[in-house]
Amino acid sequence: MILLTARAEPIDRVIGLEPGADDYLGKPFEPSELVARIRTVPRRRGSTAPAAPKQRASYRFGPFDVNFPARELYRDATRIALRSSEFALLKVFVTHPMSVPTRAQLLEKLHGNSEAHCNRSLDVSIWRLRRLIEVDPSEPRYVRTVWARGYVFVPHGEISEIGTLARGLASRA
Repeated sequence: MILLTARAEPIDRVIGLEPGADDYLGKPFEPSELVARIRTVPRRRGSTAPAAPKQRASYRFGPFDVNFPARELYRDATRIALRSSEFALLKVFVTHPMSVPTRAQLLEKLHGNSEAHCNRSLDVSIWRLRRLIEVDPSEPRYVRTVWARGYVFVPHGEISEIGTLARGLASRA
């Protein structure tokens, strides 16, 4: 986030940057400077934002179709409205199906090196995503909890796939 404002005193910049803005630009400003600042934000973060559009073929799982460039999710032909955070989490999961990223790894993929996000914020994101893609969010088929490990995305929603994965994890322990 880059703040564009008429308030350009040093204290105003500090107040704007402290809560988490990536940059602060006081008016008047040159458009070329704004463009340069926009280009530097991803470099400072180390990568593109997780919810950013991605040139990739659609991904299908169950009755769902994920359209990456449009950042949209469809159930059959019906569009499901997603928040950026929900799309970012879904994108991480469908990019790494049947792997078990830890909570820390998921937070890293979603928020980078930021310490600002508490570990429990992930629970809320998982809960919101499950409400959208699960028939019964209390008995999830696609986004499953792997106790003491993290979460796993099961593209076909099959219980047998979890058993195979659990046996593989147990043999590594």
